[in-house]
Amino acid sequence: MQDTLQQAFNQTIGLPLNKTTRTEKVVYFHFGHTHYTTPQGLVLDVGEMTLAVNCPWELQLTDGGLIKQSEMYIRKREAGLPTPVWDWKKPGSSMLDQRLMELVNDNPNLVVERAEQQDNGGLLLYFSDGSTLSVLPEPEKPAAEYWQFFSNTGDGLRVGAGEQGLL
Repeated sequence: MQDTLQQAFNQTIGLPLNKTTRTEKVVYFHFGHTHYTTPQGLVLDVGEMTLAVNCPWELQLTDGGLIKQSEMYIRKREAGLPTPVWDWKKPGSSMLDQRLMELVNDNPNLVVERAEQQDNGGLLLYFSDGSTLSVLPEPEKPAAEYWQFFSNTGDGLRVGAGEQGLL
């Protein structure tokens, strides 16, 4: 499993963070560019490698700012009066979605330079602009899967971590 993790790290190094998406609490960081065709024929623009995170994480920015997973529970900024009904589960509706979209759109230098496995199933990704993504599983909140790296290029590469260690 350790070899598979290193292979995932190696395939991610040098790729830019080009997109983030979200399904309720799971945030997907897409690195590089490729296309995936669903069984229904829909062509999706996804990353060559994707990191799915289902635990606390934070992105330390070079200007000292911080983007945290918990921002998905905060309503995004809107011009005028806010929408009367707000649902944090709806992708694009939260402060997190808004800040990540702005970051990716405004910063083409988010290229992965280095990746490290951490204790308790965590990991660190270092970007070329000096930003750092820290994935921080909480041992007191065990989960079958904290995070997972997977390839969208058809090579079947998939590795993750959960309460039982590397998966």
